[in-house]
Parts: sequence; C-alpha cells; structure tokens
Amino acid sequence: MVYLVTTQEELFENELYTIISADKALEMMQSWDVIQIDSETNGRDSHLCDFLCFQFGNKKADTQIVVDHSCVDIKLYKNLLESKFLIGQNLKFDLQFLYKHGIIPRNVYDTMIVEQLLYLGYPVAGKPGGISYALNAIAQRRLNIDIDKTVRGEIIWRGLDSSVIQYAAGDVMYLEDIRDSQLIDLKKKDCEKAAELENRFVPVIAYLEWCGIKLDQEKWKEKMKQDQKNLNQSLEALNQFTIKHPNLKQFTYVDLQGDLFSGFNTEPVCTVNWSSSQQVIKIAKILGFNTETKDKKTGESKDSVLEKALSVQKGINDEFLKLYFAYQEYAKVVSSFGQGHLDAVNPLTGRIHSTFKQLGAASGRMSCGSTQPNTDLEKYKKLPKGSCKYPNLQQLPSDDVTRSCFVAPEGHLMVSADFSALESRLGADIYQEKEMLKEFLEGSGDMHSLCAKMVFAEELKDVEVKDIKKVRPDLRKKVKSVEFAKQFGGSAFAIAGSLGCSMEEAQKFSDYYDQGFSGVTNYKKKGSRFVRENGYVLMCEHTGHKMYWYDHEEWKQRQAKYQSSDWSWDNYRQKHKGTGDWVEQQVKMHFKAAAKWDRMALNGPTQG
Repeated sequence: MVYLVTTQEELFENELYTIISADKALEMMQSWDVIQIDSETNGRDSHLCDFLCFQFGNKKADTQIVVDHSCVDIKLYKNLLESKFLIGQNLKFDLQFLYKHGIIPRNVYDTMIVEQLLYLGYPVAGKPGGISYALNAIAQRRLNIDIDKTVRGEIIWRGLDSSVIQYAAGDVMYLEDIRDSQLIDLKKKDCEKAAELENRFVPVIAYLEWCGIKLDQEKWKEKMKQDQKNLNQSLEALNQFTIKHPNLKQFTYVDLQGDLFSGFNTEPVCTVNWSSSQQVIKIAKILGFNTETKDKKTGESKDSVLEKALSVQKGINDEFLKLYFAYQEYAKVVSSFGQGHLDAVNPLTGRIHSTFKQLGAASGRMSCGSTQPNTDLEKYKKLPKGSCKYPNLQQLPSDDVTRSCFVAPEGHLMVSADFSALESRLGADIYQEKEMLKEFLEGSGDMHSLCAKMVFAEELKDVEVKDIKKVRPDLRKKVKSVEFAKQFGGSAFAIAGSLGCSMEEAQKFSDYYDQGFSGVTNYKKKGSRFVRENGYVLMCEHTGHKMYWYDHEEWKQRQAKYQSSDWSWDNYRQKHKGTGDWVEQQVKMHFKAAAKWDRMALNGPTQG
C-alpha cells in the first residue's frame, strides 16, 4: 500500500495512493523494525540543494510512505531515523542530506556497498564481464524485477505528481528482498563480517564528504604562482638544451625576417611542444634512447617516453632526463593542483567537498575524486560547464607548501598520523617471514633498514641493522622502492623504473631480496596456487574480504584444454610467436591474467 504525506490540498488523490498526515505516518512506522529509505532531491550537492521528497518502506507491513518535503519537515522523523535499522541504496548520498537537517542515523545497511563487496574484483559495467551496481540492475540480477527509472530525470520539472509518487515508492519496495538475497550470498562466501564492517563505515564516509576540508585560498593562489614559475623555468631549460644540442637543430627556428614592430631576432627558438609525446619520442630516439615498450593490454610494441621507460637508461643523456622529468612533474602539478581546487570550494562552507568511493579499488581500498562535474556548484558559482570536478584529496603532493594550504577551522587543529612501515609489519605477519618477524620482535623494528641490509648486501656487510638509518640513510631510502615492488608482486622492471637503475642492477636487487626473505617468495607461490585453484584472493581472514577472479572458470577451461593437448601453452607461444592469430591472442590473454592474479595473491592481503 502506498501512502502520501502532504498538506497540499491541490494534489490529486487517486486509487494509486492514500493521503495521510505526518503524525499518522509516524504512528505506522513506530512498529517497523526495519525502514527502507530513499529520497529525491533537486540536485546532488547536499549543501546547495535539498529534498524534494523522502520515502520509507517496510516489507512486513507491505507499505511505502512518500513524504512531500515542500510542506512536511524531515525533522519530524529524526528520532525514528536515528533509532531504527535503515536499508538503502547508495546511502552515502541520502545520509548527507539528512545531516543537513541534523539527523544522524548510525545503524544502516547499504545494498550497493554490499553488492560491490560480493563482486569485488569484477570490472565495472560497460566492460567485458562488467557489473552494474545501480538499483534496477541489482533488482534484475537478484529478483528478476525491473524497476522503472524513466521518471528519474523528470522529477525536478514534473513535481510531485502521481507518476513521481509511484516511482519514489518503487525505490523502497524491494530493498529488503535484495538484502535478504545478499545475506544468503554473504554466508556462502563467508563475507558476513566484511559486510558488517563496510556498512558501519557508510555513515563515516558520508560524514567525511559532508564535512569536507577547508582550503586557504590565498595561500593556494600563491602556491599556483610559484608552480607556474617553476614550470616556466623548466620549460626554458628544456628549450635551451634543445637549442644548444648539435643533433637537435631540426627542432629550432630562426626568424630572419622580423617585422616593423618587434624588429629582428636572430636568436634560435625551440619549436618543440613538450606536451606532445610524439615529438618527444623523436627527440629521445635522436639522443640514443630506446623508446620501445610493450603495451600491457595488447602485448604489442609501442613507443613511450614515460619515466619508467626512460629512467632505466641512465648514462645515455642524464641531463635530458633530468630536465624532461622535471618539466613533466611541474606540468602535472600546474594542471592537477591549481585552479580546479579553487573552483571546487563551496562558497557556503568555504570547504572542498570531494567524493570518496568506499570500495574504489579491486583490493577494496578507498579512492577519492571524480571526473564527473559538480553541476550544482558550477551553476551556483557561474563557472564554465564541466570545469568543477571532485579533486583527489588522497593523492596530494607531499611537499609542505601544498599540504599546508589545507587548514583546520579556527579553534581546531589539523592532526597528521601515519603508521610506521605498515605494509612491512602486515607483510611480516601475513607471510610469516622469519627474518622480518625476528627484527620486529627482537631487533630494532626498522624494516626498511633490514631490507637495505638484505638488498645492498655488499655495501652494508659490515653495518648492523640498527645503525643503517644513521650511517647509510641514502640506501635505506633507496630500498623502499625494492621493498614495495617485491611485496606488491613487481618485477625487476618495476624496480628499475622506480630507482632509475639498469635492468642488471634491478635484477640483482630482486635476487638479493628473494634470498634474504624466502618467506615472501614461498607465500607468493602458495598464493598463486590458491588463486588459480579457487578463483579468489582472501585479503583478510578475520573479516572475509575477498577479491574475485571474475573470469576464472573460463581461464581454468582454457588451461585444461591446452595443457592436455599436443600443444602446451609454452610450446604454442614459442612456435607461433609474432603471428598475431586468434590463438596467440588467447595465449597472451591467458598468461596476462595468470600474471595479474599471481600479483594480486601477494599484494591483496597487505592492501586489503
């Protein structure tokens, strides 16, 4: 039964719903143990926009109540919403609008978050094997029910007419059924604790977005000026390098004609667009660099001037590398950490309210930011369409100037906290690596120094672990690249790219690490066997978080088919190398998937 709570007499009453008072709705809902909740708003920014209506439902009562917010205050339901168990879809959104009215629910269940948890590791909708987490997609997948969403984009201009009331009621009709279906899967997959944890975090992340963070705008503007100055200087240095290099004359130009106003300028001018990778590739090749790399997606060769491709080629022209990478760094800072952050400041709060994805990575880690524009803020501030994005506040430059622009409100303090060598400490326990555990329990506890002792065995053979931080801080800092690469399943190539050393050196560092920490190597082998047999990575045995190899069954079928045939995968790979036929593409896809999940088996538990 659908009910409408309103005081507007002009609204039409028909057989589709019954009009009741706010008090009557409260009376009906008092007996509900579960409230299915949703809302319709006049925008997405909770500080600039508000409810159009909000709706409640209960499966046992077979009841949906739509409340007209134009004449009924949501605060009437404050005690009810703060004390009852709420089920919603993408509750982070609805909760922020409730916070606006001083209503802070804590006991919630988010069908979207739980669905993401159950399909963690799957690609998103629109990609092969992708999963959609929209309400209608979940309802179709679990209940074989189609929830009509055609009215959704028309609500603002249609108002609360009968079709909108029906639509709003439909959004709180099946949430309990979806929850019940999800609970069965959670039990099957032993993910109940994981779901409990993620649901407890929903109000936290909603509040995080709602509060936002204060930006010292004047200080940020000064930072932008300095960033632009640094970029200009690095650009000039690159141009002068090109002008002076004897083999790069084709990239310069001298205007011998001039004009009446500017006069004659016989000084050469650099014509390179340093933002064009194709132009930079030509220059890199002339200077002697090998720009050929393998495309991770296709396995085909291509040219690249990314740092990981060029930094391993030290000694060819180190001056160019230094100048070009400095330019790239400054260019990124200017484009990513400039006007966009000022545009994102909400004038009503003086804060940046970005968006966080609770399960933003395949590993279950949180991500921040979005390329989708905040259209409400654009309209309010009269900014160009598409200019106001949600900044990534998780990955700010680590320099003190940038970080100091984010400030606490008056009377408060900004607290920075970090775990000491968290990945290493987790890894020591997960891998049951004897040397790591011994150092933590009996030694200095300095994992980075221990890794340096293992990796740079020759340089540090006479130095004790406890003294490395003081005696050779350079090697301790340097080894972090090796340590993280190995713990996250990286190869010698990753180490070379990170350290800017040769492949021979990187391979030596990798081998030393493997020799010193056999527990990590053994764990990787066991993890590889497990994920290939079971099709998932157990990221946390305490909560049951799992990362699923979504096309694992197809992979197993290919493995069984070709390993048992006359042509093993390895044999076929050698015999048909470079032919580019369909089977070879399948081979590449097969081995690429295996390598990916071997890495996930190692780094998933520490990340998750």
